[in-house]
Amino acid sequence: MKVCILLPAYNVAATLADLLDALLIYEHPLLVIDDGSEDETLAIARRYADRGVSLLHHQENRGKGAALRSGFAWALERDFDVAVAMDSDLQHDPADLPAMLSVFARERLDLLIGDRMHDQSDMPAARRLGNWFSSWGTSNFCHQKIFDAQCGFRVFRLATCRVMLAELKLDRYVSESEVLVRAAMNLLRIGFTPIKVIYPEDLSHKSFYRPWLDTYRIVYYFTQELLRRTFTRQGRLELRNLRKYVKSCSDWPRYYLLSGAGST
Repeated sequence: MKVCILLPAYNVAATLADLLDALLIYEHPLLVIDDGSEDETLAIARRYADRGVSLLHHQENRGKGAALRSGFAWALERDFDVAVAMDSDLQHDPADLPAMLSVFARERLDLLIGDRMHDQSDMPAARRLGNWFSSWGTSNFCHQKIFDAQCGFRVFRLATCRVMLAELKLDRYVSESEVLVRAAMNLLRIGFTPIKVIYPEDLSHKSFYRPWLDTYRIVYYFTQELLRRTFTRQGRLELRNLRKYVKSCSDWPRYYLLSGAGST
C-alpha cells in the first residue's frame, strides 16, 4: 500500500518536532496541515522540509475538519492508496502505527479508527462525557456500534472513501462524527482497535477540543441529519440501504486487536 500520514496542526509547537521525529522512522510521506497557528508550529514544520515532510498552510484557523479536507485532497491528488490521520499533540502513540496498518490490511477495511474508551482512567471527566455522548449518538445514526466517535487516529482506504470524503462539509471537531455517519451511509466497512492514549498534565500539550461547545455542535449536527433522513428523498433512501446492509452483515461489531488476535 502507498501510505501517507496527515497531521492537522494548530498551535502544537511543543509537540510537533517530537511527533515528526517519531514518525519519520516509518518512511511514509508526511503532510503537516498548519491550520493558522499562532505559535512556532509553521516554522517547525518548515524545518523538516529537507527531510521530506510536506506542508500545507491555512492563513486563518478553520478547524480540524477543514484541515483534514485539505489533507485528503492533497493525498488524492498524489494517488496514495491509504491516508492515516493523526492528531499532532502526541496523545496518539506513533508506535501503534505499524500494527494499525497491519490490522487495516488484514481485515480489508475501508476505515479503521483507534479506540481510547477501553481505558478511561486518565481521561478528563468532561472529555469522557463528551466522548460517551458522541459515540452513543453516532452509534444510533450509523446503526452499528461506534466504540469511539472522536478519536482522531484513523486509517482511510482512499479508493473506497473518495465519495464519502467529497461529501464532508463540517470544519470543527464535529467532523469526526460526520465522517463516521457519512461512511456508514456509504456502506463502508468500518473497524475499531484499541490504542494507547496520553493525557499529559502539561498545558502546552492540551487539546483544543472543547467538550461543551463541541458537544453542542454534535447535537446540532445530529438534529440536521435526523431532519435530512426524515424529510428528504435522498436521506430516506440512504437510511433504507444502510439498514439492509447492516442486516446482511454477520460480523458486528467490528473490533480488532492490534496483537493480531483477530476480531472480538
